[in-house]
Amino acid sequence: MSKIDLVETGIVGLDQILLGGVRAGNVILVEGPAGSGKTLLGLEFIYLGATQFDQPGLIVTFEVSPTKLIRDAAEFGWDLAALEEQKKLKIIFSSPQVLSQELDAPDSLLLETAREIGAQRIFIDGIGLLRAEVNNSHNGAGNERGGYRELLQHLIENLHRENLTAMLSHEVAADGQPALTLEVTEYLVDTVIVLRREPKRRGIHRSLEIIKSRGQDFDSGRHTLRITDGEGLQVFRRVQAAPREPVDYEQPSSSHRRTVIGPEALDEMLGGGVYDGSITMAIGVSGTGKSVLAMQMLMEGAKNGEHGLMVTLDEHPSQILRNAASLGLNLKEHVDNGAIHLVYSSPQELEVDHHFSEMVRLIKEHKIQRLVLDSMTTYSGALQDRQLYREFLHGVVNYAKSHLLTCLLGYENPELFGLSAFMPDFPVSSLVDNIILLNYVELNGSHRRAITVAKARGSANQFVTREFTIGQGGIRVVPLDQNQALPALSFESYYGLLSRAPTRLSPYVLPGGAMNVLTQE
Repeated sequence: MSKIDLVETGIVGLDQILLGGVRAGNVILVEGPAGSGKTLLGLEFIYLGATQFDQPGLIVTFEVSPTKLIRDAAEFGWDLAALEEQKKLKIIFSSPQVLSQELDAPDSLLLETAREIGAQRIFIDGIGLLRAEVNNSHNGAGNERGGYRELLQHLIENLHRENLTAMLSHEVAADGQPALTLEVTEYLVDTVIVLRREPKRRGIHRSLEIIKSRGQDFDSGRHTLRITDGEGLQVFRRVQAAPREPVDYEQPSSSHRRTVIGPEALDEMLGGGVYDGSITMAIGVSGTGKSVLAMQMLMEGAKNGEHGLMVTLDEHPSQILRNAASLGLNLKEHVDNGAIHLVYSSPQELEVDHHFSEMVRLIKEHKIQRLVLDSMTTYSGALQDRQLYREFLHGVVNYAKSHLLTCLLGYENPELFGLSAFMPDFPVSSLVDNIILLNYVELNGSHRRAITVAKARGSANQFVTREFTIGQGGIRVVPLDQNQALPALSFESYYGLLSRAPTRLSPYVLPGGAMNVLTQE
């Protein structure tokens, strides 16, 4: 569709899911319960039209006085009074009865006003109140539904004749049940936008959904809607929606080039590192080194000129920098020079669409090539919805692969010793390319750390369990040939290291001098 045919609303994110805007001359119905943002959406549509697109507009209100509209708009930085003085806006405080008479008049004052200021947009707040006028005119007799339909058709015909792109608001019951007039309205208008205000645990979640829009494609489904003081409305595309890349976008979703994570021995266990654009899940109980591994991965990338981003729901950036410094990792140097970015998001009332949108913005803005999410366990607790959690991870994986981001996800397994399941709460291990298990092993009364590469797609990874330590310089995998004094035997002296009870191997000599083992010394 030609951009000339589209009218941009200007509202952040809304034009994106409308794929550029609405068709010029469309009549848009915005429906929703009280407090969902209908009036604000209409006001911002008119305000941005006048200030950003040089399209003057009319606001017709039945219940809220112009003084209150001007006052409420000022809270978002919208100076409607100034626009009225500049003849770019006209607020008309009317009644359904007067509006009905205006539409019947051959020389409508309403439409004459629109012509005087060169209006291209109009917002009518509370279109459902026209039903009361139909009731009064019929005095309880006749077909009320048919009368309302005729009145609405008359209104729409006048709007089309004046080439106005119109937005009409219609209030529905809080339980979402449609009013009698709503079904008729949805049929007659060109575009239907549904706003919802729903409880989310003890908070509130707002969403926006486009039900139909004649003559154009759009992103379907419920998208997150936010109302922010001093800014206005923002729409965030749902994370699970299929990406819409530019036509000339030809980025491959996989690569043959390998990149190293950090610890040399771990890269050897992975078969020479991980592929660019691959997704690695580091799974382990708290304290086994998932965050340290993430730091080393980002720092290794920074050394090679690859910008990195760590998004965490667990620790503030200052705490991450302190922990890195205690291990001799100069993460702060890379943060200060802009090679690595640390972002903390609170898990309380996490809005996943907004969160994902901000993540994508940072990736594009800073040309990120390595991405860390720490930790997925906190995401699962914040979202508390298995399907939404899986859709979020799908969105991250799809975006990372399409942009060849080398990605590391941390997941805290609740089991202290041994693993009976990689991800017992929200099993999505099938979505990732590589799985690194970090665990504790109890030997001779002491706890030691163990690392295993359980999965590495497309790689000849080593199916072994190695001991590693965390100290100055971060994670260090203990060499296999390192001599240690008894009783601290090296891991190759045991089997069953992933179980809760590793068993030591005891050698004995078979006939002919061959060596074998006798289990359980």
